[in-house]
Amino acid sequence: MFKRVIALLTLALFASSALYAGQVKNYADINIGFAGMTLNNEYHITLANGAKAKAKELGVGIDVQAGDQHASAAAQLVIIENFLSNQVDGLIIVPSASEGLETALAKAKEQGVVVINADTLINREVAARAGLPNIPFYGTNNFEGAKLAGQYVREKFPKGSQTAILTGIEGHQNAADRRNGFIEGAGDAIQVVAEQTANWEVDQGYTAAQNIISAHPDLKLIFASNDNMGIGALRAVEEAGLKDKIAIVGFDAVSEALELVANGDFLATVAQYPSKMGELAVENIVKAIRGEPYADYIDTGVKVILKANVDEHKAYLAKYVD
Repeated sequence: MFKRVIALLTLALFASSALYAGQVKNYADINIGFAGMTLNNEYHITLANGAKAKAKELGVGIDVQAGDQHASAAAQLVIIENFLSNQVDGLIIVPSASEGLETALAKAKEQGVVVINADTLINREVAARAGLPNIPFYGTNNFEGAKLAGQYVREKFPKGSQTAILTGIEGHQNAADRRNGFIEGAGDAIQVVAEQTANWEVDQGYTAAQNIISAHPDLKLIFASNDNMGIGALRAVEEAGLKDKIAIVGFDAVSEALELVANGDFLATVAQYPSKMGELAVENIVKAIRGEPYADYIDTGVKVILKANVDEHKAYLAKYVD
């Protein structure tokens, strides 16, 4: 699914302002609403910081808001509606859920508000029904990132190793892509004995891992589709006294996960570049608002982080973490 969507988006890598053809505005007169998924997660804080840094560089206004949790879809919708009521020039959305956004997106189109999508893909059918079928997207190819992690597992684990997968919010394209990419990359090195959503949250990752460990005493590996869930899973593994028997692979490369990779508590994590997503979202939304050509789609890249390269990524991340 992700590959097909990206192929379609890539056909129009640089739009000629056909989607947003407003009047050119002075930078100081531009106001952007940034509706994040949450600001209680370092990854999303880093994304927002990238956006704020670029807005400061360009001299445009930006208001960053988000709900308390990743699944705070109702709170995010209120934030977006408030931005529209305040007549922002552009909206950057990191969606908690696509469902429920249709009315707000349609209102944005009616008002001539530029919409940019970062990190988590808005469902294209929802966007199309709102009259915005080609919302620009800047983010990770999550399938390929998870596939790289799976390939590393295939190199390190014997065939048929019992594996559990902790998935993100049901219906998120990111959640599906990470799950499917990891399975494809790992191939016959893994036998998936359990899958459970933990909604990207630490506490839910902990509870899910407790249940899985109890039901599968021969478990060898947990793939956590984000580091938060992996951190929760690690706590469950430690409490069960199984650190030497169960490995954990995460996704996102937040600071705590990097420390866990460095000391051997995580086998690996997959780095995304959320600050780059935020920077690109602001840079291109400003271009669109000003009637200039802008990028329709940019893959911001991934990298598997191991002990061998963890220090390099820690130095990179330190520039964007408060």
